[in-house]
Formats: sequence, C-alpha cells, structure tokens
Amino acid sequence: MRQNKKPNFLDYLYRNRPKWPGIRVLLSSVISLLKKIFVSKDHRFLLIVGFIIGFFTAYTFLPETKSALFWTVLGGVLTLIIECLRKSWEQFKKQTSMGKLLGPIYYKGAKCTVFITEYWRDIEEGNLFLYDEKTEVKGTSRLMGTGDSTALPYIFGLLMNAGKSYSEISTIKSYIDYQSEWENNFISVGGLTNIVTESLMTCYKDRLPYYFSDQVNMKGNMIIKNYGKYEKYLMGDIEHDYGMIMKIKGLNHPNRVLFIIAGIQDLGTSGSAFYLYNNMTQLASRFGENEFELIIGVKRKIGEKSAFEVNFDKKSRYLQRQKRGERDK
Repeated sequence: MRQNKKPNFLDYLYRNRPKWPGIRVLLSSVISLLKKIFVSKDHRFLLIVGFIIGFFTAYTFLPETKSALFWTVLGGVLTLIIECLRKSWEQFKKQTSMGKLLGPIYYKGAKCTVFITEYWRDIEEGNLFLYDEKTEVKGTSRLMGTGDSTALPYIFGLLMNAGKSYSEISTIKSYIDYQSEWENNFISVGGLTNIVTESLMTCYKDRLPYYFSDQVNMKGNMIIKNYGKYEKYLMGDIEHDYGMIMKIKGLNHPNRVLFIIAGIQDLGTSGSAFYLYNNMTQLASRFGENEFELIIGVKRKIGEKSAFEVNFDKKSRYLQRQKRGERDK
C-alpha cells in the first residue's frame, strides 16, 4: 500500500494560517502558487537551472557586482516567468485549434448533444434487444455497449479541453425522441445500432463519403465508399477492427456541425474516439475549419490506444454486388 507523502513546510504554513479572513485568503493564494512552483518537478528543475544561470552570470560577466544574490534570484524567477509564458502561449494555440476543430460546438454557451446506444437485456433469456416498444421481454436491465462506454471518456475529454461545461453537454440515448435534438450540434457514437448514425447514413448516403453496409447478411460489417461507377469496402479481420471519424457541417441544420464516431465493432468505435482525442491539435492544424473524414484502424491485441489512420483506397477491396445494379436492402 502506498504511503501518503510526508507534509512539507508549505503544508505546515497552510495548517497554521491566521484566523483573520483577509490574511487567511491571501496566504492561501500565495501557498497555492508556491506549491505549484516547488511541488512540480518541471518547475523545480527550471528554478534550479535559473539559479545556476543567474549565479554564473553574476560572477562571470559581472565580477565586480555587489548584487550577486539579486542576479541569482532574478535568473530563477525569469526562468519560471518564461516557462509560464510559454505554457500560456501553448494553451492559447491549443484553444485556437480546438475552435477550428469543433466549430460551433466550441462557442461559449453552445449546446452539444452526444448520442449513444443503449440495449435492453432480457434477464431470463439473456438476449439483447435494441429498444422497441413492441418487443416483449419478461424482465429487463439496460446496458451500454463496450465501444460507447469506452469512447465517452475520450469524447468528454475532448469537450472539456475545449472549455465546455457539463451544463452545455447532453448525453442522449438515441432511441429516445432524438429528433427533438436533431438541430443541435451533436456527436453520434456507434454504428448502425445507433439510430442517429443509421438515420444519417440512410438519409444522406449521397452526401456522406463513407457508410456502413446495411445488407441483411452483412449488416454494419463493412465500411463502404462510393466512387461513382464502383464501390470499395473494408472489413475487420482477426488482427484489426476499423472505424471512422467524420466531421460534417450544415447537414442537419445551417451553421451546425456534427461528428460521427463509429466502428464496425466496439473496438473500432472506441479507437476512433481515442484517435480524435489524442490527435485533436494535429487534426485542427491539418484540416482547419473544414470538414474531414478519416478511417481508423485498431489492433485487437492492444486496444483503442493503438489507433492509427488507414489509407482506405489502398486497404479496401472492390465490392461485388450479388446482382447487377442491386442496391442494399
């Protein structure tokens, strides 16, 4: 069992603050700042480097100065200031990138709906059902797929990095009257088991660059791209699952943006969510405010953190229909 860290001098000062409210608040702020400076390994290292630089400067370039201590302290302080400014600049660039990546979702006060899939399970039979009022089950419990549940923390991490508050984010089960949320900015998580994803890929198949096969015998098991005169497909294999990330603007409503994060299987969904979260800044620099679509591969033995971008044109195969001119039914 890991032991608690021993209290230091700053902890002692915090416990023994004066009772006067004004001084107590002031000391709390100062101690908090000092903890950030001295407790962080990076800050301690920079402070030591700064002291060394200041000391070296004072005795090498200013040998006759009577303020060697001043230059030594100044070196440490300036080093910390420069590091704080650098981190502030990095944070500013990150926020600017997030604004480009998320578009209207990023705006202050803008709402974002996250659509997920939830199953009903018959307790006695052990079968899973998508929600349907006509389906009779003897006893039920509700559960979320592994892909959705693993993807959600990455999606919330993405939105939190953009400065969104919990009051601006809604998580909606897609079988509930999703059309009331249809005009919002939203993120649809999961493939054809998610009614929102299924509706988008049915209604806007001509607009979307990729879609899942909806053939009865291959339902959701293929990612397909229509090249006009022919189509190509990509399927999962023993070693890999695949998913997609699509950012689309103005599809469901003007001045809105939506994301589809979906996989052939659960791992493809969670891997796509992780890839978007882990590469948010690079994707913003790469695509700016524009729409984009990516196919993501995931290694089954490693999990979602192995997610990598796939060249669909090279990896996919030509799709042969069962009958000439036949469309998916």
